[in-house]
Amino acid sequence: MRSTLLELNGKSFEAVVIGGGINGAASANRLAGAGYEVLLIDAGDFGSGSSSRSSRIMHCGLNYLAAAADATTIRSKISNVALAGQMMRERRRLRSVMGRRISPHTFYIPLRAGDPVASWKYDLAFAVLNALSGWDSTLDYRRYRQNELGHIGITRYLGGGLTGLAAFTEYVFDWPERICVDHALDAAAYGATIRNYTELVAAHSGDGRWRVTLADRQGETGTAEIDAKLLLNLAGPGSDLVNAACGLSDSRTVTPNKGCHIAVRLPEEFRGAGVISRNELGHLFLCVPWKNFHILGPTETPLKGFVRDPVAGEEDVASILDQANATLPRLGLTKSDVMFAWAGLRPATYDPGNPRGSWRRTIHEHLTRDNAPMVSVSWGRLADHSFTASDMLARARKYLGQRQRPARRSAQSGQDMPGSIEDILFRRTGAGWSADLGLSEAARAAAQLQAGRTSAEKLVTGYIKMLAERFGYED
Repeated sequence: MRSTLLELNGKSFEAVVIGGGINGAASANRLAGAGYEVLLIDAGDFGSGSSSRSSRIMHCGLNYLAAAADATTIRSKISNVALAGQMMRERRRLRSVMGRRISPHTFYIPLRAGDPVASWKYDLAFAVLNALSGWDSTLDYRRYRQNELGHIGITRYLGGGLTGLAAFTEYVFDWPERICVDHALDAAAYGATIRNYTELVAAHSGDGRWRVTLADRQGETGTAEIDAKLLLNLAGPGSDLVNAACGLSDSRTVTPNKGCHIAVRLPEEFRGAGVISRNELGHLFLCVPWKNFHILGPTETPLKGFVRDPVAGEEDVASILDQANATLPRLGLTKSDVMFAWAGLRPATYDPGNPRGSWRRTIHEHLTRDNAPMVSVSWGRLADHSFTASDMLARARKYLGQRQRPARRSAQSGQDMPGSIEDILFRRTGAGWSADLGLSEAARAAAQLQAGRTSAEKLVTGYIKMLAERFGYED
C-alpha cells in the first residue's frame, strides 16, 4: 500500500518529481538510484497521460536530418545532426536493455515522381544515420525501384504513380505504460516514495526551499505538507498548471497539441509492416503495426489550455481516415473499419511565433527570489526519456550536490497501488490493449479492486462507460 497523506505529512525530500509519465518516472528512478531522497507523484496513475497515447514508434533520427537540411544556420545544422546521432545511439541502447518492450517492424515510405524529397536523398540520409550510429545499426535500409515492387504485398494498396519504396527497420514500443510503471517501481525499490492519484495543490518557497501542499484524488480527506529542496516539473502538457501552482504563472513553457489515433485491422499483407507518409503540414503520418492491428495517426490540433482527458471526436476520426486513404487509396477505409480511437496531448515547447509550438525538447530552469530551484521540461518522445532522466540527474547534482554512493536496490517496493480497472488492464497487465479493450478481463480486475468499497458490477459498468467516452468503443 502507498503512504497515506497523514504518513506523508511533515516529511522532507531532496527532490519532488511531479508527473509519473515516461520522463518523470525515469527521472525519479535515476535520481533515487543515485542516492537522492525522492518523492514521485502523479495526479492520475503512472503512465496514464501522454506516454500512453502516442504512436508508439521509436523514431530513428530521420526527422532531425530533415531539420538539419532545412536549417538556415550552421549551428542549427550541426545541432540537428548531433541529435540524429544521439537518437541512433539511444536506439541501439534501448534495443539491448529493453528487448522485451520493443519490437522491430519494416516501414515503407512511398516514392513518387515530384515528391519534395528526391529518392536519392533517402539513400544519403540512411547512410548518414548508419555512420552516426557507429556502423552498428539494424536499420536494414533498402530502396526498391519500380520494377522490384511486385513481391511487396502492400504495394497494391498504395495507388498509382509509385516510382519505388524506401524501406527500413524501425522499433515500436509494445507497452509504454508498463515502462512508466516499471520505472516508478524501480525508483521505489531504490528508496523513493511514489504516490499516484496525488495532486500538487500549491507550493511556496522560503529560504531556498519549497513547502509543498499535496491532496489525494481518490477520496482521502485532508492534505499533506512536505518540504523539498528541488522541484522537477515533468507534468508534460500540464506543466504550466504546475508552474502556476508554484507561483510561476508568468512562465509559459508548453503548447498542448491534441493528437488522435485510430486502431484498424488491415489486410494480411500489412502483417508486421508499417507505412510512413506526410500530412498537409509536412509532418509524419504513421501507419504503425501494433499487437494484431494497426495504429493510424496522429492528428495535430493546437489547444489553448490543458485538457485532462481529451477525446477523439468524429472530425478527428474523419481527418485520420482521409489521410489514410490519401496514403493507401486502395484500402478504402471507412468509419466502420475503426475498432476504437483515442486522443492524447503532446507537450510541444511554447513558441510565440508558432501556434503549434516547437518540437524540440527544452529544459527550463526556474529560480524564485530566494533561490528555490525548479526545473521543467517541454516536449520529448518515448525514445528519448533516458536523455531527460540524465538531464534531471545533472540538475540534481547542480542544486543538491553530488552523492558519494548510489542507493541499494531492495527486492520489492510494496508501493504500487492501482486505483481502477483501467489501471490494472492498461498499465499492470496490458489486457486493455486488445480488440475489446480488455472488457473480457474487466470482471476479474474488478474483483481485485472491490475490497468492500464498490461492487464489482458497478466497477465494470464504470469501465464500460469509460471505454465509450474515451475510446468511442461500442460492444
